Amino acid sequence: MALSGGPLERKSMSDEAYARLQDAIISGELPPGERLRDYDLAERLGTSKTPIRHALDRLADHGLVEMQRNRYTRVAPIDLEGVRDAVDLFGDIWIGSLRHAKAVIEADDLAHLTALADEVVAAAHVRDVAGFGIALRSLATGFARIEGNAARAVAIERLDPQIRRFAQHARDAFDAEAVSACVKALRVALIERDVVETRSVLVTLFDDVLSGMIDRAEERGLVRSDPE
Repeated sequence: MALSGGPLERKSMSDEAYARLQDAIISGELPPGERLRDYDLAERLGTSKTPIRHALDRLADHGLVEMQRNRYTRVAPIDLEGVRDAVDLFGDIWIGSLRHAKAVIEADDLAHLTALADEVVAAAHVRDVAGFGIALRSLATGFARIEGNAARAVAIERLDPQIRRFAQHARDAFDAEAVSACVKALRVALIERDVVETRSVLVTLFDDVLSGMIDRAEERGLVRSDPE
């Protein structure tokens, strides 16, 4: 196992360990089933075992690591049903945010959201799956922040790693054309302040386009649900 980057900064060792390990799991550098030993990770990341253990606990809470105390700690398998649930919940959170944010969106908010939508389209156009996932999260979080609902933003952050890891492993099922069409339609609906159409586009994105990606990945065997 290799982990990119140098020793961790002392001031936020647990957070940096979490971020580095999360990135390695999402990218596949640490594949499903990979055993994670705190002393080995501490040596590789240049820190003590305590921040590593804290990071592993957080990763387990977010579904990226599974633990059997006194037996093993390893990268969790990709659970397609769990991914489906995460995508559904992501869509529900976003649509809920739209419902509450619609009355308070100002002109500068609208400019910010359309710029974020452009980033999603740009990433999809070049099939940058990682960039697409980050941009989509930023766009959804933008609605939550305009609404002023920190709980929604936190919920999106918790769902994001599981969804992005799936997307990295199932990149061949990514439908760039359908995603781009949806987000372009979303951009137009935002500019026109058409809340009904914005909601309709989000439903299509989550219920048809993204769920279809999961179905194709399963049909083509692109994702291993169980570690070897």
